Amino acid sequence: MSLFKNKIIKNFSILTGTNILVQVLSIFSSIRLARQLQPEGYGVFNLIALQASIFSIIACYGLRLVIIRHIARNNNDARKVFVLSGHIRIVTTAISLILVFFYNLVYSQESLSALLVLAVMALIVFQTSWDTIESIFFGFEKMETSGIINFIFTLIWIAEIYFIPNNKFTVETLTFAFLINQGLKSLLYYFLVHISIFKKLPPTTFTNYAEHVDLIKQSNFFFVLAIFSSIQNQIPILLLQFNSTVDQIGLFNLGNRILSPLQMMLNLLLASLFPMLSRLAIDNKPLFAIRVKSLMNIIIFSGILGSVLFALFSNDVVHLLYGDAYKTSAKVILIQCWFTVLFAIFCTIGSVLSALDKQKLLSQLSIIYSVTAFPIFFIGAKYGAIGLAWAFVIAAFINMTYHWVIFRNSLDKNISIFYSLIIFFTICILCLYTGIYMVEMSLNVRLIQCLFLLSLFIFYIFKIELKNLSRN
Repeated sequence: MSLFKNKIIKNFSILTGTNILVQVLSIFSSIRLARQLQPEGYGVFNLIALQASIFSIIACYGLRLVIIRHIARNNNDARKVFVLSGHIRIVTTAISLILVFFYNLVYSQESLSALLVLAVMALIVFQTSWDTIESIFFGFEKMETSGIINFIFTLIWIAEIYFIPNNKFTVETLTFAFLINQGLKSLLYYFLVHISIFKKLPPTTFTNYAEHVDLIKQSNFFFVLAIFSSIQNQIPILLLQFNSTVDQIGLFNLGNRILSPLQMMLNLLLASLFPMLSRLAIDNKPLFAIRVKSLMNIIIFSGILGSVLFALFSNDVVHLLYGDAYKTSAKVILIQCWFTVLFAIFCTIGSVLSALDKQKLLSQLSIIYSVTAFPIFFIGAKYGAIGLAWAFVIAAFINMTYHWVIFRNSLDKNISIFYSLIIFFTICILCLYTGIYMVEMSLNVRLIQCLFLLSLFIFYIFKIELKNLSRN
């Protein structure tokens, strides 16, 4: 069977291709949004998205991976799992909406207008619905539908941004245009899951209280993990508002936008492989270990390559996208690149432990990470965006120590100590060197280096790691 006919490769290729395009288009849309709305308006627009994202964690209640894992192991339970998770998420979504209301009521100085609060609440409902339906599709390893729908509605969103007249280009107009898109997108996705999956399954059997409790128990640890992950990723950015200046928040978030395609690619890769890892964790532990090591190699080498290439062209990229006014952010973004490499390793470890049904351990690790990292974030934020970027890297290296030990033990130590030392020593040295020294070479020399590194990487991945990953 051809490599590209392999189900894993096909799922990843379609889902990644469409979502990378979505993220690239989002970069260009963010440029227009930022320039038209100006910092204050752009901040309010991002605040809406941030609140919806944070409170959706409560609404989703960690059910995503539980749904995917259950359906991957037993496709016939899809309708039943959908009903069970739907019952639970009705309650958790209601709690989330109440919390959003009181949050904006109590913190009046930071609150949105009543109309925009309603928009946040509607976004939470739509995002939670999308997450539930997407989990069903992913359980059947049908990832391409999600990518195609996202791509189509992103094109619609981009068209709206560029066709809205300047005199109508307000936070309210954009928010409700985005809200309508999210609602239509969720409705279309539900229609597709109904005709392609649910209609082919037998009617739902009676669901009892014990089944709801069992699903909640499985999700509890993922919920705790999501809460503390949010603390690790979003609260530190808010610290810049109190420990530094508002413009530093903009500089830091600029890196998040540029790196979003890479982070999206990572999430989609792990989502595509999670059903397969969940099965192998039970059915074939030796093959599970082989594929996990290949997956880790692909992720680490991809991250290192991406960071080195950005180091070669960081100033050019920032100047092209945002102009000379943001040239100081090039170093911040580069440091964030190296954090993304470490973050990718953490995500892979999390997927492996989830496939092994060790969600309780995952939640404990997340709590320890948050407690350990928060003081580092607090101090780093005092030195602005670049200080916070270094704080993220330092906290990641400190917490990687015990994470990696647990990860090795979960694979029965199939990953050697020598391999571990080489990998992290390389990341550390390259991070320090590129983070301190600027690359000063002609464009032609940098392009030649880029092509050489890409050629080596592609040869290695396709000749070795992808074959290992698709081995039966």
